[in-house]
Amino acid sequence: MTDTTIAVLGLGAMGTAIARAASRPGHRVLAWNRSPKSADDFTGIGLASSPGDCIVGADLVVICVRDHQASRTVLDSIAEAGTDSVVVNVSTGTPGEAVASAAHARDLGLRYVTGAVMVPTPMVGTEDSFVIYAGAESDLSEITALFDALRGTSDVVGEDHGVPPALDLAMLDIYFAGMYAHLHATALAAAHGVEPSRFLPYARGIVDTLGASLAGLTSSIEQRRYDGGEARLDMCLSFLEHITATSRASGIDPGLAEHVRAASARALEHWPGSTDWDVVGEDFSSRTQ
Repeated sequence: MTDTTIAVLGLGAMGTAIARAASRPGHRVLAWNRSPKSADDFTGIGLASSPGDCIVGADLVVICVRDHQASRTVLDSIAEAGTDSVVVNVSTGTPGEAVASAAHARDLGLRYVTGAVMVPTPMVGTEDSFVIYAGAESDLSEITALFDALRGTSDVVGEDHGVPPALDLAMLDIYFAGMYAHLHATALAAAHGVEPSRFLPYARGIVDTLGASLAGLTSSIEQRRYDGGEARLDMCLSFLEHITATSRASGIDPGLAEHVRAASARALEHWPGSTDWDVVGEDFSSRTQ
């Protein structure tokens, strides 16, 4: 059986994780980094001195650099060297930047797929790995070796190159807001004598409750109906006022809770108090229409 050769351009933390995950039986990995790396740190991986040298003979090419501006410079080098292989760009950025990079690749005559790695580096190459891809079906069909190398879930979302980073950022939005909320809540509890470790099981419990609530929130947003009667807007605003008042009294910046309180108060100016709290999402809808 002939090995599949995968070229990885960019050996930061994520690029290194991808290269090491791909370096397994049946795969030959070549890699390049702008700043030279020691071969001792990359056993079983061939290190090239330039992007052009790296992609020679590669069956597919992965770009993983700091941002899309840097990736477009790498795309220029790839096009100059010449390749018929599909280029998969997993560099992070905004949806607009991803679309611009895809257009740049198209102008250069390259076959191109946008990817977004949705897990931290230790999970790359495990059953918990999760990567989203977008591109032409004919190009996606040529990168199954990468799907196999990274293991876990390979989620193909169509041809819109803006979708993978949009999903990436949307999930990170929940992740960072959730972590910040936990830190704030832990500080609030600690201000009243509850140690962080004692609060932890309560935090996990409310996260489970949140998870169970997401389907209802999604339904409300899609149908634009806010009459379920389970969480009244006026009552939720009262809870949020208690959170912000207690935060201030405890010497803690109300931060995110104050932002949510203000959004709820704005909604109450336009909707009856008996409306479901989910209606605060209309503020986002009105700004994107």
